[in-house]
Amino acid sequence: MVICSGCNSTLRRPLPTIGKPFIYSPCSIGNNEGHILILLGNSLQEAGIRTSGVDIQKFLGEAVAAYREALTVYTKAELPQDWAMTQNNLGNVLGNQGTRTGGEAGTRLLAEAVQAYREALTVYTKAELPQDW
Repeated sequence: MVICSGCNSTLRRPLPTIGKPFIYSPCSIGNNEGHILILLGNSLQEAGIRTSGVDIQKFLGEAVAAYREALTVYTKAELPQDWAMTQNNLGNVLGNQGTRTGGEAGTRLLAEAVQAYREALTVYTKAELPQDW
């Protein structure tokens, strides 16, 4: 559950469990579900990178789930740049997961990372966003 420490509102969608409620700052974030999901994904990915043992995959898997949930908020049709940023973040965490996973499972995760990056590039084009090139 994600709870705003200012107004105690919660996000409408369930989030990956991280052991305790995720508290975010008061409504200054604007109750933007996609933004909160991105912050959660970023934090979980960082936790996965900094930890060891079985918790690595737990945190990275939860980061993947958070980014995928953010993609339901940031749709390509409505918010293409946010959607592309989320695809890029998803590619990053899938790449981290893939390099830490052996065998076919690791190869599959790396292929998913490549696909996420390719999806992001459908929006991040030189013609549409020359300032990012």
